[in-house]
Amino acid sequence: MKTSLLLSLALCTLLITHFVGAAEKADRVLIGGVIETMNPNQPTATAVAIHGGKIIYVGNDNGAKKYIDDKTDVISLNGKYVTPGFIESHNHVVASAWTTMGVDLSGARSVDDIGRILKEHVRAHPNEKGPLIGFGWMPANIGARGPRAKDLDKWDLGRPTIAIGNAVHDAGLNTLALKAAGIDNNTPDIQPGVMYWERDENNNITGLGIEVIFFDAFIKIGAWQPERMVPESIDKLQGFLAKQGVTTAMVPGLVTPAAAVSSELLMKDMREIMPILKRRADQGEAQIRLNVMPMFKLPDADPQEFVDFTLEMKSLYDDDMVRVDKVKIHPELAWNQRGATQLVPYLPEKEGDAPTWGHYGVSPDRIFEVVNRANRNGLDVITHADGARLIKRLTEIIIEAKKQYPNARNRLDHISMMDTETRNKVVKHNIPTNATPMFVNELDAGLKGEVIFQYMPRDYIKEALSPYQELINQYDNVSLSGDTPAAPIDRAYPIYLMQQAMTNKEPSIEGSTAFPPWRPTLTIDQALHAYTVAPAWQMRMEDKIGSIEVGKYADMAIFEKNLRDIKPDNLIEEAKVVGTLLNGKFTHREDL
Repeated sequence: MKTSLLLSLALCTLLITHFVGAAEKADRVLIGGVIETMNPNQPTATAVAIHGGKIIYVGNDNGAKKYIDDKTDVISLNGKYVTPGFIESHNHVVASAWTTMGVDLSGARSVDDIGRILKEHVRAHPNEKGPLIGFGWMPANIGARGPRAKDLDKWDLGRPTIAIGNAVHDAGLNTLALKAAGIDNNTPDIQPGVMYWERDENNNITGLGIEVIFFDAFIKIGAWQPERMVPESIDKLQGFLAKQGVTTAMVPGLVTPAAAVSSELLMKDMREIMPILKRRADQGEAQIRLNVMPMFKLPDADPQEFVDFTLEMKSLYDDDMVRVDKVKIHPELAWNQRGATQLVPYLPEKEGDAPTWGHYGVSPDRIFEVVNRANRNGLDVITHADGARLIKRLTEIIIEAKKQYPNARNRLDHISMMDTETRNKVVKHNIPTNATPMFVNELDAGLKGEVIFQYMPRDYIKEALSPYQELINQYDNVSLSGDTPAAPIDRAYPIYLMQQAMTNKEPSIEGSTAFPPWRPTLTIDQALHAYTVAPAWQMRMEDKIGSIEVGKYADMAIFEKNLRDIKPDNLIEEAKVVGTLLNGKFTHREDL
């Protein structure tokens, strides 16, 4: 019996030793690279070993040898540059491609250009039926807030037509579309001054819908086809980002037409879409990690109902591939709609106009309630923050909530305008922020700021506009992101945004100059941190992603060239991603 027991113990010891030895061997090893780990304790390396989707070694090529056996996939990088997988921390990359499925209007330089481009499409596609959808016109380019029904009608398009602006907040409808959707002068606004149909001096609807009020019309004219559009959105948007080195995305609100119709319909959409994301992840088909959140926007939305719904979603989706653990609040319009709330009045459009400081869609009191109810239940809150007055109020709300819920990580997103006093409070209290560089450069502001200077006083703009560059020099809790569909996905990915932030220029505008010229540009270290370490912490995943360290997920981006060797103005052209690894497996691979 004793001999038998000893033999059994010896056999167990042999098996355990064999198992440990086998576990030390890597599934995949990268060698010969220039690896930017974003780990201050080990900033660079040449080799990484991966087993079971996680990193088991970071160091030099010689040290990696012990992790290699005849089953290991060894990839010689030949000097290629490796970073942690990029984190797109504000990008609606689940269902939002429907807003850019149609005729590209981004080249329009006038209202007439919009009609002409749509007419050319109709002539080129005579057999095409159904609604005609265009997208991408920019107010700064067309010199107007948007096209009205009369502007579209004169082109005799022959189909119900919706022309959606580049940020998706506003759209112009022709008369056929208004009739098909049942919209007339008696149609009520969702929220006067915030989500409304523009009216002329005689109180007649012009056909221009402000702040996504046109979403309901999009459904009613038959343009919304979720069975096709949701999968197409996922494949198009997430597939594109995977090719750009992105391994994780925060989705602050599912942008479906339901967002401007009712909270019940929005929740219904989310209940139907989330299982699709989960199924793809479980089957190994997911291309990026997703942190999805419902969007609190409508004036009749109930804070507790939203918190309860988010907790319901969290109970179903709470793993490292598909997660729901935050609430998104969208409380105001943009400055170019004179809707973002400011600390000074907007300059009048015409003589005699009453002063306006912008409009709250969700009041500070309601925001306070959502934040505190969410934080009490262990949920963080992400808030669209554009105007300086809103951001000032939000900062106080977050500071107050932090006293009660010190572990909360509530974030301010976009931060287009912020006064100096508020910036100092944000830094002092380590409030997470997220910036979208394209919202503050010449894309919206106009060349040399000629557009934005027509909206607000120059001294105010010089203090408040584009605060993220100053913030990032004061603390390390700023992340960057692109925000599709407010910009087309091909202008809303890390390298594009990094070039914007490192030059203050808008690459899509020929001859763009650095704007605002009074703000510093980011360094490569700051830009990398804002796409890796900072958003990982903001997502509460700093122990799992954001840097290349032993024990973390093997999420990495592989570049043909060293980003440090590329001039900032040439990043988009030269910073080619040749490989993207998610959990140690390639979601994109070429030239490797």
